[in-house]
Amino acid sequence: MGLLSSKAASLFVAPENRAAFQAQALQREAERFVQQLGELKGAYVKIGQMLALYGEHLLPRPVTDALHTLEANTPPLAWDTVATQLGAGLEGLRIEPQPLAAASLSQVHRASAPRVRRPLCVKIQYPGIADTIEDDFRNVMQMLSLAQWVKSGRQLQDLTKELHTHLMSEVDYARELRVAGKFSRLLKSDARYCVPAYYPKWSSDRVLTMEYLSGVEVTDPAVQGLSQARRNRLAKHMLALFFHEVFDWGLMQTDPNFGNYKIMIDPEGENDRIALLDFGAVQVLDNRFCKALRTTITSAHRRDRQGTIDGLIALRCLRADDSPAVKQSFVSFCEFILEPFSQTADEWPKHAVSDEGNYLWRQSKLLTRAGKRGSDGMLVKGFVVPPPEFMLIVRKLTGVFTFVSTLDARMRCSELLQPYLD
Repeated sequence: MGLLSSKAASLFVAPENRAAFQAQALQREAERFVQQLGELKGAYVKIGQMLALYGEHLLPRPVTDALHTLEANTPPLAWDTVATQLGAGLEGLRIEPQPLAAASLSQVHRASAPRVRRPLCVKIQYPGIADTIEDDFRNVMQMLSLAQWVKSGRQLQDLTKELHTHLMSEVDYARELRVAGKFSRLLKSDARYCVPAYYPKWSSDRVLTMEYLSGVEVTDPAVQGLSQARRNRLAKHMLALFFHEVFDWGLMQTDPNFGNYKIMIDPEGENDRIALLDFGAVQVLDNRFCKALRTTITSAHRRDRQGTIDGLIALRCLRADDSPAVKQSFVSFCEFILEPFSQTADEWPKHAVSDEGNYLWRQSKLLTRAGKRGSDGMLVKGFVVPPPEFMLIVRKLTGVFTFVSTLDARMRCSELLQPYLD
């Protein structure tokens, strides 16, 4: 109602001041909308966070900016409340009432069990979340429509479907257990990564029990204080994991939140590892999508314009009858985002090259420059918003590149892409 009142009030504003008045009104209403989501908590917060990630091309910029301010961590619920979710079948499991962490849909507690030497933790879903999530999702989308922040059409339908699928996956603990098992098997012999052991006998549709892995986030001073060589290795581990996910496995963790990964620092300094902690947001990528993505990436790396266009058409980012300007805009963006994987430093901006000829991830400001280029591309006449799957990849890459930049990596990366070029 506030936005509608503001629109009506703008009719009484001088024409030369109307645009500024409406922009200020939109900013106020966006902040009010996000405040309401935060107060409602639970699934509403998660839905808002997902809209911030996937709605950037369909929602007004002030709305997505405001949605990005939603806190990932929320105050934990009292133990007596979350304990109602435990049910039967957890005999022998001792759970500490004080939570380790709390998020929008669940909270995590330390635990232990007889004859289990490993420390454990238990992820407990909040009461009622799974039962109300459909209504909560519908309510948020209706709010967006009433505010006239989204327009009906194929793109909105695709976004709604994508968000709904991801949201339901987040509360499907049986699925998360299966996906975690797949990752565990895929990485069993890879010393660069660690997947916690899960315990199905102490898990249910509302509870997940797993091994507790000690470690710190990438932003921790202990990680930031590692030698350049060790930070470079960790950065390559994260980049290699991305290529494995999208090219080799067709399984991708779509939530690049730093909290979903821990750095397990090796006291001997030989093998620092990345622990993968959350599998609720993992999406299965079909073969068609993976093949098209591979074609797009490898062609863009080779500067093969037609191959890149063919890949983008297969990804449904382009149409065969799109204008040359639209096609060139997408091709240029794909080539640009692969800048760190160039085989020679000649293709890098001067500020991104070290004296030793390595790529400076933090100083490169790659994501800032890519965001500007992407915004400019949207202004090209005939531009069509890419499908949610492609935006998912862009978001994933943003998270991976941010992780690498946070490590202040200084290295060449072309060899990571080379196996897929061959």
